[in-house]
Amino acid sequence: MIDPQRVDDAKRALGARLAAWRNARGLTQLALARRVPVSRTTIAGVERGQQCPDRIFWQRCEAALAAGGELLAGYDDYRRLKQQLDQEKVEAAQRVRWGEVEDYSLPAGTHGVPVTVAARESLRDLAATDLTSSGPNGLTAPLARVADVAVAGETDLRDGDAVTLAVMSDGQAMSLRVSRRALLELAAGLTAVPVVTTTGVSHPRSVDPAVVDHFAELRALLVQADDRLGGLTILSTVEQQIALIAALRRQTRGQLRNRLLSTEARWSEFAGWLSDDLGDRAAGDRWLDRAGSMAQEADDQEFWAYVLTRKAQRMVGTGDEDCVVGLARAASRLPDTPPLVHAFAAIQQAHGSAIAQDASAFQAAVERAHTLVATARPPTWESSALGSFCTRPYLAAQEGEGWLRLNQPRRAIDSFTNAVNTWPDRYRRERGVYLSRTAHAYLAASEPGQAATVAAEALTTATTTGSVRVRRNVTALARRLETFSGQPEVRQLLDQLATSG
Repeated sequence: MIDPQRVDDAKRALGARLAAWRNARGLTQLALARRVPVSRTTIAGVERGQQCPDRIFWQRCEAALAAGGELLAGYDDYRRLKQQLDQEKVEAAQRVRWGEVEDYSLPAGTHGVPVTVAARESLRDLAATDLTSSGPNGLTAPLARVADVAVAGETDLRDGDAVTLAVMSDGQAMSLRVSRRALLELAAGLTAVPVVTTTGVSHPRSVDPAVVDHFAELRALLVQADDRLGGLTILSTVEQQIALIAALRRQTRGQLRNRLLSTEARWSEFAGWLSDDLGDRAAGDRWLDRAGSMAQEADDQEFWAYVLTRKAQRMVGTGDEDCVVGLARAASRLPDTPPLVHAFAAIQQAHGSAIAQDASAFQAAVERAHTLVATARPPTWESSALGSFCTRPYLAAQEGEGWLRLNQPRRAIDSFTNAVNTWPDRYRRERGVYLSRTAHAYLAASEPGQAATVAAEALTTATTTGSVRVRRNVTALARRLETFSGQPEVRQLLDQLATSG
């Protein structure tokens, strides 16, 4: 197994090598940034080893610094290490999914319900193992019979923290403690465990209002698991949680019912997002429609605005610019729309304008989105707030999409490159999406070899994350590149696509 520290060390060493070559040529970070071109912040981040942009960046640095191939060779070495580590993570995730995990153990529970499971037992064996409680009911429940799982414990979780899981089995409640890391593995592992339906199961008569916060925490963890393990791995778990939330909602009235309804709407939208990424647009439609209906029933105007914007986003690929703009404007008119959701809606209006080939309206909407993001409270990539993904790199990527639609591929390349170079490494799948779009921009700019090089990196991301979106983008590009199959980069991409399934 590749040590992640080794990958980080290689990235820092590559950044130090860039700084050495820049200093040897007598250039400031700003001067090099203008030649690449990227922001000075990007050059500084690379030299500190905080990020590692794609191969295009290093090719341009090679040309600007005349580094004799040293920077490209260093980047290729780093990418080989990183891809090997990513592949090992994928294989480990698959072993988790099929119950072949080592060192899996669950610490004793709390609140008078200790749970013990033998360490180093595979999840397949664990499914047949009794989780024996010492509570007043003397509950015994094989994991294979567990219907639903929900977080029921601490807030403000950190990587090393433990989480209390509330487990419903045969109408009884039990709790067990797992580490935050184990929870992510459990999220994957449960998809391989037989699950019984909640129909006919008697749930607790009273519902703790704190369960709303617990479900929010679990959803945030599964969003992270989605990026690490892929949507196919966790979708079943998400659907199980939705069933449990619905069961709890049906037992409540008044304000708590509305809060659970809003919670169920957010989980349903998440299920729709996963379905879309897995290429199941029909399921995505169903889940998003369900999320919208629930948000309206709960009078959750903030989330209803977000759902309207998501609907506009999903209409972008249909070519119906009037519907895209109309839905985005409807979201912006709602009184409780948060600033970042306003920015998200402005970007959809920009896309609608680009589809209509209205460049001035496109630029005006993009500028409005940038202003909203700049004046809003700065989001973090880890934030679960609505629209928290609307950061400068995200806006740059969306701007690239617009320039591509407006047949200005060079401007699209600059915007996409800016986005990809500043995209956090941990969000590999979305970076892969925009790598694939960068490749399309290079082809539009009559650079098929460069398009194939970038697409090959995007395809690696699609393979490691299981993203159907990224793979479809690369496949569509590859069909257009077949006429250039005599170029070695194109031939390599076509071969890679054929062998990757």
